[in-house]
Amino acid sequence: MVGSRRWRCAWLLAVALGVATPGNAQDAGFWSFLTPGTPLPRCVESTEAHRDATARLELLDQYLDRVSDSTPVAAPTRELHALLKSECFLPAAETDRLPRPDSTLALKQWWDAGGREWLETYLELPELGDVTHLRPHVGLPPDTRPTLAASTDRDDPLRSLVCRLDDAACGVETLGWIQRAVLAFDSHRTVQLEDDRRVLRNDITPVARTEEAASELCAADMRTADDGSRYQTWRDCLETQRPKTTALPLGRIKAPTTGWLIISGRRGHYGFCDTTSAYDLDSGAAFVLESCSGLQLNSDGSVDRTLTDAGRVDHVRAGKISVDNVREALWMMLLQEKTSRIQLRAGWYPLPDGLEPHTVAHAPMFDVNVFNTAMSSTAQTTLAWRWLPITGSEITGEVIWPFSYDAAEDHAASLLDVAERGLVAGCVPRRPPPESQLGLPDMRVNPGDAPPERAFYRKVQAAYKQWARAPLCTSTPRTGK
Repeated sequence: MVGSRRWRCAWLLAVALGVATPGNAQDAGFWSFLTPGTPLPRCVESTEAHRDATARLELLDQYLDRVSDSTPVAAPTRELHALLKSECFLPAAETDRLPRPDSTLALKQWWDAGGREWLETYLELPELGDVTHLRPHVGLPPDTRPTLAASTDRDDPLRSLVCRLDDAACGVETLGWIQRAVLAFDSHRTVQLEDDRRVLRNDITPVARTEEAASELCAADMRTADDGSRYQTWRDCLETQRPKTTALPLGRIKAPTTGWLIISGRRGHYGFCDTTSAYDLDSGAAFVLESCSGLQLNSDGSVDRTLTDAGRVDHVRAGKISVDNVREALWMMLLQEKTSRIQLRAGWYPLPDGLEPHTVAHAPMFDVNVFNTAMSSTAQTTLAWRWLPITGSEITGEVIWPFSYDAAEDHAASLLDVAERGLVAGCVPRRPPPESQLGLPDMRVNPGDAPPERAFYRKVQAAYKQWARAPLCTSTPRTGK
């Protein structure tokens, strides 16, 4: 998890607009049939239009409850869009974040995460709060999550691992990993928000902690707006304040259980170890080379590579690690690029006193969060990883070490650390992979700091000879390679 020690390192803060991506799967052009400037009043209760809208909403709820997750999504989406284009739901044009789900599972998840309740607010504003002081609230819809089975294209190396939505038994071994990732993402977001408040300058307003605080902040933002645009100004401001959390895509992939995971890269900065490691996902065999030193600097601040390399001390280890731990770490590394930062559930924001909902059709907006932070630290390095499965093509990637300001990458680094700390030196359940599969180590550091590639590879070759001489454990796996 992100710890306070990280903030003692150097960091860079970048403030940028966040533009909606395909991963957010929203439809900013849905309301293009409306003429900008057209008033969109809410239906009055007890009218025929209101009764018809209530009945249609209930019918859609029943329909989505019956339809299976693997049903083609086109028909359910048409039903939802038809409802949105009916008279009483046109005020929903106050937001451009409408679902464009890539699967029926994604649509149903959006519906259950508050999509239905959000639509109900256009029939009657909910009154929430303390029983002695109920206040009308408006809703912000959740985002839709991408679905692995639908978003993984034919050329994606993960395709062979992705489970079909109608295969309930596929990937069940990862259910605990999914839960652990969800908890890690939530914890990462909580800590990062607290740290953001400590480091942001006074002239930058961070995302509000609560819906009530966001409503108050945005009420101040609307004071300079014209009377006719006060509500929309407040409502647009809420879009910049809504909380986003890192989320896994819907669906599952099978656990990676065979082949070798090769990790290479520098760990540490002024004091560092250049490393190459190989882990067998079937037996837990582990082979590690660490070539450690400390940067020796010239008077101009550049690295004296000769003195730095002269101080190297090599550590060669062989033994066993937990296959479950290394499989989970690779599972997260495989999925880290598939995650997205989204609003997982509908949010409820109290209307400022005296403000009435007044929606007017307007041009599409971008989906933005005012404060997206991109940070780095001198304590961070980049590790390159390669998975060489028994069948199929190798898959490559990278992970920031030992922590990341991206929740998914941070969790992957944490899981890798857990797996590697469990190495028990001694006998090995399997011989190392062919030396040719190790490849040239990829340090991912400034060329001025990196060791000569060939010279370091000679260290890997020397380490390989030691790995090959490691004693085999008495009990060997029944499956061989």
